[in-house]
Formats: sequence, C-alpha cells, structure tokens
Amino acid sequence: FTDKESEIVYNKVNQKLFFPKLKKIPNEKPIIISVGNLNEEKNHQCLIETMKGVEGKLIIIGKGKLYEKLYSLIKQYSLENKVEIIPSVPHEKIAEFYQNADLFALAFNPKIESVPMPVMEAMSCGLPVVIPKAPRGFSTGLEDFAIITERNSKCFTDKINWILGNSDELMKYSEKSKIKSKEFDSEIIEKREIEIYEELLEVSNWEWKTKSYTENQKEFRYDLRWKRD
Repeated sequence: FTDKESEIVYNKVNQKLFFPKLKKIPNEKPIIISVGNLNEEKNHQCLIETMKGVEGKLIIIGKGKLYEKLYSLIKQYSLENKVEIIPSVPHEKIAEFYQNADLFALAFNPKIESVPMPVMEAMSCGLPVVIPKAPRGFSTGLEDFAIITERNSKCFTDKINWILGNSDELMKYSEKSKIKSKEFDSEIIEKREIEIYEELLEVSNWEWKTKSYTENQKEFRYDLRWKRD
C-alpha cells in the first residue's frame, strides 16, 4: 500500500493503574516476579531452575494445567523458601506486586509471542525486565530497553545475577523501562490506532461511515464502507 517502514503498535497498558512506586522500601532479599499462565509456552520451569543459582525470591503469579508439575519441581529442588506460586490475583492488585519487586523475568516462547502483556505492565511500573531474545530477523522493539538472554536456565541465571549484583545497571534498566513504557500508554496507542486507520484510508478505496472516540470513557467505534464509484 505505501512505502512507509513497518511500525510496532503495542498492546495497551492502563498506566493509571500500572506506574512506578515513588518511595520503595528496599527488600531484605531481591524479589523477582513473573506473571503468566502456567503452560509450556511461558516456561516457568526455566525460572524455577534458575533460582537454584540466585539469591532472592521468585514470585510466580498465574494458574494453569502445569501447577502441580511446577510445584513438584519446587519441592524436588528444595526451593520452597525461594519460590512461591500465587494462582490468582485480581488484575487491579497485580500492580502492587510489580511495584514491590526488584526485577521481572519471563522465559516465554518468542516464536509464539512478541511482547506479552505482563512484560509491558512490569516496565510501566519501572521494573527492569529479563526476557528471551526474538527469533532471527524479528524485533520486539525492546532490544535496547530490556535485558535480553537465551531461553534457558543457565543464561537466565547469569543475567539475573548480573543485574541484581550491579545496582547502577539495575537503576539504568529501571529508567529504560520507564522511558519505553510511554509507548504502551493506552491513550497514546488508541489515538495512534485512529491515525493508522486514517493513513490507510488515504491510500485505499475505503471511507469512514461513522467514527467516534469518547474521551472520558476511552471507547472507540469504527465503521468503514467501500467507496462507490
């Protein structure tokens, strides 16, 4: 349709709910948080194995078919004091867990997912994030803002220990998360979505039949029709 370069439009994060905590009480031991369904794609097994070599506590928030398997793994490695699985947290309460943590990590499958919503929520709360690198030839747009690693427990262990052992880098990546997360703001993305539709209409044979955007309720309604000759 056009000669414009491709553009990444992220999912929307409500940054009135997910935002950095201004005064954070230091944790006695580093808290690493991971949020996502307990399935093979999220690969929480990787993070549990990682905790064998990390001094801190891992909190996993999620539910799913692998709960029993993951809990058995925690017991197998004698990590009951280092790893906790919380099956369910109301969405409006998850922000508090991000805000009280030191680091976010998720070993999701980048061949299936680009940037999972919990990654963006954590960054919006100012957390440094450790995530797998995208497949060759693809980009998440986070390469300069997140701690990127291979999707295995050894690499996650190395990266997590590196960032937790370096307060300057931890602070730097926290600031990077805050900067990048501005692109996830729901109000900005909603307006950009309308701009993209309008740009497409300029080079196509479609036109608006109705278009509405209610500022207070943050609601969109698009209705397009094919132009008649």
